[in-house]
Amino acid sequence: MEENVDNGCGENCACKTTESESSCGKNCKCKETISGLKSQLLESNDKYLRSVADLDNYKKRVQKEKEELRDNTKVSLISSILDMDSDLHLAMKSIKDVESKKGVELIVSKMEKFLKSHGIESIQTNTYDPDIHEVVTVVNPGGLLIIDVINKGYTLNGKPFRYPKVILG
Repeated sequence: MEENVDNGCGENCACKTTESESSCGKNCKCKETISGLKSQLLESNDKYLRSVADLDNYKKRVQKEKEELRDNTKVSLISSILDMDSDLHLAMKSIKDVESKKGVELIVSKMEKFLKSHGIESIQTNTYDPDIHEVVTVVNPGGLLIIDVINKGYTLNGKPFRYPKVILG
């Protein structure tokens, strides 16, 4: 009667031989199969990690694009409101009547609160900065003092999107 002998390849090895057959060592493909499976496992694990990293990068990119789209939409919608804000400031400068001026100041303060609640603030500087200001006219060339602001500039969450138009002198 023939008895199965374990040749050290493992319990699931197809190379189990009987005593009458030759030893497993010469013709055994288990070690080759195991090394092949290990390399496939490493390759699959590498592909998996790369896919997870790609997915994470994709999620971050999509989130950033959504935020940019939201900000761009906000800017385009609020641009017309900003024109009204500039007009209100011009009106406030030209009104001489104290009672009328108080009413316009009230509207201006409400407008500023509304804009701040949406992350929009006006750019306020008294000295000229070429990175921020757009010069319309220069009175007495050589000076870097802002004489008048024609149109106010605005920032959205700290980033300028509308530059102030100024007169230098």
